[in-house]
Amino acid sequence: MKTDEYFIYLVSCHLNGENPNGEKRNDWQQIYNLADKNGVSAIAAEVVKKLPEDCRPKGNILALFNQSFDAAMNNYNRKMKSLSAFLSALSLENIPHLLVKGAVLRNLYPEPALRTGGDIDVIVKHADYYDAAKALKSRGFEQKNMKDSEAKFEINGDAFEINTELESINIQSKIYFSTPFDDISESVGYTYKLKPLYHLLYVITHVAHHLKEGGAGIRMITDIDILIRNYRDIDIDSFLLLCENINIRKTAEALIALSKKWFSTPVAINFTFEDEDTRQLLKNLTGVITSGGRMNAESAANASDMSVNKECKIKKMFSAASSFFGTKKSGDLTDENQQISRAEKAIYDELGIKTETE
Repeated sequence: MKTDEYFIYLVSCHLNGENPNGEKRNDWQQIYNLADKNGVSAIAAEVVKKLPEDCRPKGNILALFNQSFDAAMNNYNRKMKSLSAFLSALSLENIPHLLVKGAVLRNLYPEPALRTGGDIDVIVKHADYYDAAKALKSRGFEQKNMKDSEAKFEINGDAFEINTELESINIQSKIYFSTPFDDISESVGYTYKLKPLYHLLYVITHVAHHLKEGGAGIRMITDIDILIRNYRDIDIDSFLLLCENINIRKTAEALIALSKKWFSTPVAINFTFEDEDTRQLLKNLTGVITSGGRMNAESAANASDMSVNKECKIKKMFSAASSFFGTKKSGDLTDENQQISRAEKAIYDELGIKTETE
């Protein structure tokens, strides 16, 4: 397998609970770079541990995988305590709050601790916005910034971003997500989460936004897989009609088909990448998504937790910024960025992704 194919295969093994086939490789640094850049180095590490010993990476690279795994497990316990304090602060003041993306979806993964993430995204009603900020500050949360409808707070190094509305990609999706505390969500006490159908819709619109604006990574596709895998009763045909209503049906079909191709997502969908006219789209999606991840806050924090030796720390810092093509000269990197830019344009032209700013 090529480097990016084997990287995807390792992630797929984790999602499917499979032991990986071992093969001796000389590109483990590039595989680690890909995993780290996409925020799934802990997931990859869990699978690497299952490889036959003679097929695992060696030396400092193996240490990097092990450190990513250990840091994710340690950070999870701290983050859950911070999240508990956050939920308590708002619930004690009777303030409804909606959790989205990683804070909810990580609980659907085979090992929640390994689904790392950055800021925890939370939605509150506009009328409760300033009361929520007051409640958090009174319980030890540090306010980092605050705008009219967006605020950031931290506690114990964990970041929370509060917004008064869900992210939307166009006017149609804005309408669907305009009442997040009504019929599209469910709650336990004052803590809400989107219903599976609407969470899948939200994740796909989020990916579409990043395909348009840049920064889409493989974790967004694993989130699609994990939602469908855990909620088998989602009616995909009805879901695609919903996507058609907000003008992202082809995007949804392509992303679900991509998840199925990469991870064997248990879903029936007519869109495939086996036809001649979709193979280039698959190539573009693979290149953009595997190389489009960004080093998130938790990944950056993990870098400071390295304790094996100084050389490992240095390798960790540099590998996070490396391209999955390997170490390149600056001129070569410019060429690669141009290639990715062209692929991104081809993707959103092919899928007809439109944003509300257009």
